[in-house]
Amino acid sequence: MANKVVKATNEELQQVYNNIPKAYDRANRFISFNQDVRWRADLVKTILKFCERPKLVLDVAGGKGELSYTFKKIFKVNAKYEIILSDYAENMLKMALIEEDKVLCSFDALPFREKMFDVVMSSFALHAADNIEDVIREITRVSRKIVGFIAMGKPDSWIKRVYLSVYLRYIMPYIAALAGAKSRDFKYIYYIYERVPTNSFHKKIFEKYIDIKVYEERGLNLFYFVVGFPKG
Repeated sequence: MANKVVKATNEELQQVYNNIPKAYDRANRFISFNQDVRWRADLVKTILKFCERPKLVLDVAGGKGELSYTFKKIFKVNAKYEIILSDYAENMLKMALIEEDKVLCSFDALPFREKMFDVVMSSFALHAADNIEDVIREITRVSRKIVGFIAMGKPDSWIKRVYLSVYLRYIMPYIAALAGAKSRDFKYIYYIYERVPTNSFHKKIFEKYIDIKVYEERGLNLFYFVVGFPKG
């Protein structure tokens, strides 16, 4: 039987929100229905349930490091640990919210040895992959204990697929514009959504490489939330 997600407390969320920078990634906020901060905190808490004292953590396709930032706010221990932030966009790494080491690389070709990291995690990035299986193979290859990620998928229900397609194409970009963003910068999210496979397809790939302990679909099944141990 699958374990439940460990929910972040209001106090933990408040700490993250209070320190969050003004240049926060609006795209994740809008496509997650303003839940991205909470979901990242839930992901960190759930990962730590299965790996209480990680020594080495990799944030895959971490962008500016919002997930790493959240990890540091929640995981406060006396023991020393290290986070490595990776992304293939140099400008994102230059704007990172954390001071730790940064590595410029693609998530489907990680330049790390096998089973190097205690924790390999990612948030709102894996859906950009041309081949999701290549990415899952890589993140499980470099993890020796636990993997956890949140990304955009596609509901198996055709009714939800149609609704979300309309929302992402015609509504969400203009909601973003009301918040001061450029609507054209958010239209790419719709095109990513259109090309990604359904969640049931994703889950079969995950089960091939991961001993899944937590699997959830959130936000009208637009996102999958996965935590588990690499197989083998």
